[in-house]
Amino acid sequence: MKRTILSLLLITTATLTACNNNDNSEPEERTTPVETAEVTQEDFTIERKIAGRAAADDGTPVTPSIAGELVTLNVAKGDRIEEGETVGVVSPADQGSQVELQEIAVRQAQSQLDDARTQYDQAVEGVETAEEQVELARQASGSETEQTIEQAREQYESAQQIADETKKLADEGSVPESIYEQAQERADQAEAQFNQASDQDKGGMSSSAVAEAEAQVEQAEQAVSQAESAVEQAELGVEQAQIQLEDAREQSENEAVIASESGEVASVEASEGDQVSNQQPFATIISLNPITLTASITDEQLSLFEEGQELDVEIPTLDETVTATIDYVPSVPDDTNLYPVEATVDNPEDNIKPGMMASFLLPENVLEETLIVPSNAVVEQSGESYVYVVIEDESEVERVDIEINESQSDRTAISGDVSPGDMVVTNGQLTLDDGAKIEVMKEGD
Repeated sequence: MKRTILSLLLITTATLTACNNNDNSEPEERTTPVETAEVTQEDFTIERKIAGRAAADDGTPVTPSIAGELVTLNVAKGDRIEEGETVGVVSPADQGSQVELQEIAVRQAQSQLDDARTQYDQAVEGVETAEEQVELARQASGSETEQTIEQAREQYESAQQIADETKKLADEGSVPESIYEQAQERADQAEAQFNQASDQDKGGMSSSAVAEAEAQVEQAEQAVSQAESAVEQAELGVEQAQIQLEDAREQSENEAVIASESGEVASVEASEGDQVSNQQPFATIISLNPITLTASITDEQLSLFEEGQELDVEIPTLDETVTATIDYVPSVPDDTNLYPVEATVDNPEDNIKPGMMASFLLPENVLEETLIVPSNAVVEQSGESYVYVVIEDESEVERVDIEINESQSDRTAISGDVSPGDMVVTNGQLTLDDGAKIEVMKEGD
């Protein structure tokens, strides 16, 4: 409304001036209606925008763990699905024969285990039998040794008695001395045999029968050890066969294919009744929360980003600003010689869609305590920049040349002969000259 009134006033002023010229009367001094704003002095913060775009992740494939028929499909392309929900149900291919084969394998393994345990029991009995044989051999050997010693003792005592009697006869001269010597020699031999038999008994030397029996014990113990190993191997075989049987039974049951993450179903490549593979996904889920924002920046802009940094991001399509966290700042450029920066944004309502434009807002404090005027107050002409400052009780303006330090769409930082609190013309200045008369339009005019 104010701008309409201002335009009408300008037209009226021009018309009156033309009429006065036609009447050849003395021209009246023109007064231009204007709008004004105050010059301020404060920190000037530039908000730089870097264009980006929302991007979807690579997607999570939905693949069953078994191949078979897709008997139930619970989703369609574009559906929203939550983690843990069932995407579909797969009935495996003919697994009945596999279960039967594994059941046979279990029975065979169990039979082998039974045989191994029987052999082990027999080996243990063999050890007990061999030990009994050793004991019998030892007893028999002990009895024979005692008889041998007793016989040797008796032979020695008899021979010595004969030698003693012969000595008496030799001393009496009844027999030759040589007869005595022969008798004594036989007595000494009998004594030696007796001593030898006694020493063998003291040393505990076993007979050959005992040694053979003990060797049989060792062989029987080795057989027990081998049988024990065979039992352990057979037990492992039964355990493995049981595991394979359980796997076959599980695979023979229908499988509910569960979504591993929440998101949107981006593709469905199968229908109910189709055969699906455990090597190829039949659907894809794209997670939109959080969603990734990407921006390709120059090497000069790299210093404005760092991992973990939080930045405001403007989503023009939604007319809202969100907070993003920088996740990735590359060290090398891509094929375009730009650096693809990535950030994530919470997107619980899935409002931000892949492909939407996004502007990274990078505030940077560039000037401290500088003069600031509205950008539309600045006039740029023939390479010069200036503003019109209101003077003389708001009835006249003065042109003041300035230098533009920084500028944004609505505010401009300047330097020049202007002071904080001065009023500058923001509307109507294009028809003004230095010293022109003005009328400041007030609020509501």
